[in-house]
Amino acid sequence: MLSTLIYKLRWSYRKNWPDIKGIFSRQYPEFVFNSSPATIENQIPVFVFHTADPITFEDQLLYLKKNSYRTLNGEEFFKILKGKQELPERSVVLTFDDGLASLHSVAWPLLKKYGFQAVSFLIPGCIPDDAPESASYDDYLSGRVPLEKLLEREKGEFPLCSWEEINAIHASGEIDFQAHTMYHHLVNISPQVVDYINPNFDFYFYANIHVPVYYENGVPNYQRDVAAGTPVYRSEPRMSGIPQYFDNEDVRKSCVEFVKQKGRSSFFMRVDWRQQLNRFYRKQVEKFGLGTYESQDELNADILQDLKKCKSVIEKNISGKKVDQFCYPWFIGSDIACDLARDAGFRTQYWGVLPGRKCNSPYDSPLRVVRIEDRFLHLLPGVGRRSLPQIISEKVTKNLPIFKKRLQNSR
Repeated sequence: MLSTLIYKLRWSYRKNWPDIKGIFSRQYPEFVFNSSPATIENQIPVFVFHTADPITFEDQLLYLKKNSYRTLNGEEFFKILKGKQELPERSVVLTFDDGLASLHSVAWPLLKKYGFQAVSFLIPGCIPDDAPESASYDDYLSGRVPLEKLLEREKGEFPLCSWEEINAIHASGEIDFQAHTMYHHLVNISPQVVDYINPNFDFYFYANIHVPVYYENGVPNYQRDVAAGTPVYRSEPRMSGIPQYFDNEDVRKSCVEFVKQKGRSSFFMRVDWRQQLNRFYRKQVEKFGLGTYESQDELNADILQDLKKCKSVIEKNISGKKVDQFCYPWFIGSDIACDLARDAGFRTQYWGVLPGRKCNSPYDSPLRVVRIEDRFLHLLPGVGRRSLPQIISEKVTKNLPIFKKRLQNSR
């Protein structure tokens, strides 16, 4: 349990530390720190969303509307960065990572209601062709369903928008769909074991994206539906550009078989299950040996294939769609991935917080777009603006219960 918690905390740290560091080192836009900013002149803040909470998101859109902000789509944003289009006053970009179901049930109708646009980055390898119809924002407004129903699907078997829903949104024009890698996956980078697949492992709430991709007879398992007892090695996002470690399949299979022989799920109820598995793992490494690493050429080819396939699959499934913008999962990329993404045809690349660039302005490189959390939207200049201490307090208050709930749900 402790190792599983540490694994979860490590990933929380990897994803959130740049934002925490950005606050302390003042790497965020100046309007975040200024107690009474008057303008965001010559700057284009880009905000990151995942789930569209109906109350929070409408409150954010209302704030933008009341204070005369306008939103840019991906093409407009690119042209402004390249100096090919004038920057309208008070322009922002709203981005949604992953294409979760609330994009269809909440974000889309609210964007239409207030006349705004957004960009959504899709994971085509995880998107279903269709999905059960879910409650819509109109259902809530008419009183047919309670508010919590709007986010219910994201907790079930179909947490992402289907291609059918994506095409309906695309035809309407409020959301510009772009790329977020083919599978949003991690790769093993070291023989260091940090955990084992067990009933308490943090699989995340869709697509098992906290499970690294393993190879079975030389073929990657992008479904990430691996068996209990599988060693979990130190891993990083594929776009980190770190060479992949191919574990010894005989070692892995032996660990899985060991758990089966010890009672499967009941084995993990033993106080010393981890110690037993660690000892067995070390013996199997002595017997079969460690794995191997991919070469630099293999790394480059694998990343480029992912980028090209992601782009082509989205364009194939959305009629008339041109995909030329890319977003790094977990906000983690690399110079290698950046160069390969450009080779694959991505003109604009979105990150998180980046050193040396607090915001985005005309003539900045479109390959290094910085983004900040959506909660900082209420720090934009305007009537009803909140303070930075308020925003930080809200984040802590909101996220601690979610942390506990997700940990419980992963058991």
